[in-house]
Amino acid sequence: MTNKISEKFMDMKEIIKLCKLTEEEMTEYLQLTKNIDHKEDHKRAYRTMMNQTRRELLEFIGINIKTFEEIKNNFKEEVDTLKYHLSMLEQLFYIMNTKTGWKATMRGIGFLNNAVMGD
Repeated sequence: MTNKISEKFMDMKEIIKLCKLTEEEMTEYLQLTKNIDHKEDHKRAYRTMMNQTRRELLEFIGINIKTFEEIKNNFKEEVDTLKYHLSMLEQLFYIMNTKTGWKATMRGIGFLNNAVMGD
């Protein structure tokens, strides 16, 4: 990843401060992620995030809130292809589609700041 939010590894407190989820969204996120099988989740995340478009989407959303229009205007992909990649990130709980737009979750922000992936 080339544009990390920070050049150092972030701890959970730092990640939470950057996360734009509302209290209601955070509660939903925590409920959805409480029973994750971490071994399977790690394998799935690795396979999913090997895709450069998904990494770029997550990086574009970053610590901001992005509408689908903003995402569509920034990427040269077909609408269905973009929706597919967003859904893959959403299934990993890296992003959430909220009333105000797409937001990175704590997991997504943590990935952006702490994962080392080659292009």
